Amino acid sequence: MTDQSTPTRRTRAARLNPEERRAQILDAAVAVFGRQGYRQGSLKTVADEIGLTIQGLLHYFPTKEDLLLAALERRNEADQEALDAAYASGGTLESCRHILRRNLERPGFMRLFVTLAAEATDPEHPAHDYFLRRYRGAVVQFRDYLRRDVRAGRLTPDLDADDAASQIIALMDGLQLQYLLRPGFDLIAAFDAAVAPLARA
Repeated sequence: MTDQSTPTRRTRAARLNPEERRAQILDAAVAVFGRQGYRQGSLKTVADEIGLTIQGLLHYFPTKEDLLLAALERRNEADQEALDAAYASGGTLESCRHILRRNLERPGFMRLFVTLAAEATDPEHPAHDYFLRRYRGAVVQFRDYLRRDVRAGRLTPDLDADDAASQIIALMDGLQLQYLLRPGFDLIAAFDAAVAPLARA
């Protein structure tokens, strides 16, 4: 005899409106791909994560690649808004700290990004072009931020903004990897120590 008084996960999921459902699927994709990587994480696993059928998932995202790219774009849009706001209030280094703190609050996103960044070095990976655009765009954005900070007197006047932009991006990515591998690693303190020479006394 079935207990009708206890709703199933799928019954609860069915009450979501389309916008909420889409967000729920993207959150599940981030969790699954973050744990298993894109190639090992399946659509079925994503659907099972939220008690949804494969058919229900495919209604929103027809392919696994569509789902992955939508999850990445969602993360990118949210981070860009946060980055711009943090830069306006504190400059380049504070904007970096803000993004790192955000990622500490959502380790699934951090794990997804680190995992996919490694996988996407393969030119055949569906996120390869996304990561190329992301890194090229990030270098340009940080270079411009740094140049403005030098002019404003926030950073040392002899700073090479082109080199520093690439180095800061590499530092942030590397520190997040260390955090995932080493429980208790103080990511923010390590970042502050590494960039201290850039700040103008």
